[in-house]
Amino acid sequence: MIDALENALQILVLLICVLISASRAVKWQSRTWTLLSFSFGSWVLGDLYWTSCLVFYDTSPVVSIVSDLSWYASYIFMYLLLRQTSPPGSRREKRLLPWLGFAFTLGMAVWFCTFYIYWNEEEGYHFILWDKVLNNLIYAALMGLLLFASIRRLLDRERHPAARGLCAAILVFCLLEYALWTCSCFWFDDTLANPYYWVDFLLTASMFLFLPATRKAVQP
Repeated sequence: MIDALENALQILVLLICVLISASRAVKWQSRTWTLLSFSFGSWVLGDLYWTSCLVFYDTSPVVSIVSDLSWYASYIFMYLLLRQTSPPGSRREKRLLPWLGFAFTLGMAVWFCTFYIYWNEEEGYHFILWDKVLNNLIYAALMGLLLFASIRRLLDRERHPAARGLCAAILVFCLLEYALWTCSCFWFDDTLANPYYWVDFLLTASMFLFLPATRKAVQP
């Protein structure tokens, strides 16, 4: 029950964010605000499917690809938003620190994949949930791309001063996502004592950070 209520709250927040960003996209004919509204909208679609399964079947979806595809799209639009707010013709400096984003997501992906390998010591065999492994690797690649791009732009603050808030918002979002996924590996109870719900509340609240950050990024 808490899962459904928490997801419903997130849907409500995202719908508010979609309405605000979409209205600004129409008012100012802004590609930047359009990308943000697409990112929020894609996330809403994934949440709607997931929440519908919780409400009608009292369980998470057996086939999660519908939600996953929506969330993939949300990350892609988020990356395109970063690209859109970058100055045209800005050169890329070779730095090591941004690559730590990919290193982090790859390391977390390898660790998460261990939860999808099942051993039967008596029979001497094992099986792997390859669909879960592939899904995990896709998330790692997309999150790594977001972390890489946002860290690089934060380091090049002289070239990207207006986008610093947006980069910071994406960093907060990514770290909260990983905190949420990590909590789901260790805590399974459906009470508010589960830190998963509190991290998810923070993740939901972080959606509002994108609005002022995007507004600052598009200011001349």
